[in-house]
Amino acid sequence: MNKAMLWLIGLSALTACRPEATPKPRGYFRIEHPDATYRAVQPECPVSFELPQYAAVERVVGAKGSEGNCWFNVVFPTMHARWHMTWVPVGANGISEMIEDAHQLAFSHDVKALGIGRKRFAFPEHRAYGVFFELDGPVASPLQFYATDSTGHFLRGSLYFDHVPNPDSLAPSLDRARSDARHMLETLTWLER
Repeated sequence: MNKAMLWLIGLSALTACRPEATPKPRGYFRIEHPDATYRAVQPECPVSFELPQYAAVERVVGAKGSEGNCWFNVVFPTMHARWHMTWVPVGANGISEMIEDAHQLAFSHDVKALGIGRKRFAFPEHRAYGVFFELDGPVASPLQFYATDSTGHFLRGSLYFDHVPNPDSLAPSLDRARSDARHMLETLTWLER
């Protein structure tokens, strides 16, 4: 009986030793976006550009601001995201104040941003020049830009997602929004007011 008891205790001691259980990290849903087929759009502002078929333009009515400004959103329902766009005519004061405001709005996220990248762009064939801002980290608006022809038109855009700005889970949507914005700026044309 003693041998059997010893054998049972030894067996239970060997099987009771297991490595500690470690929790698995949270996973994220796989996000797949359709291939982009672009179409020309013209909001009720003096601009025109190409958007992918899964995006829509909605006019912002009743926004308060200076006379002559125009607001609209470019909505991406599958990504739960929208570009908030503002078109402003370049006034007598010139463009320097508008450019400074665009830089200040981008750098106002400096508290949360891990880094802010700026890339200048120029499309002389469309008279579109500006800066594209990429903000790293858990910021409310990870992509922003301004574009202008320096004489009559100024367009500013900020991308917002309708959920918590977690850079890891937003990476696929952010990559797609970045490429869609690049195409939008490459095809941007100014219209007569």
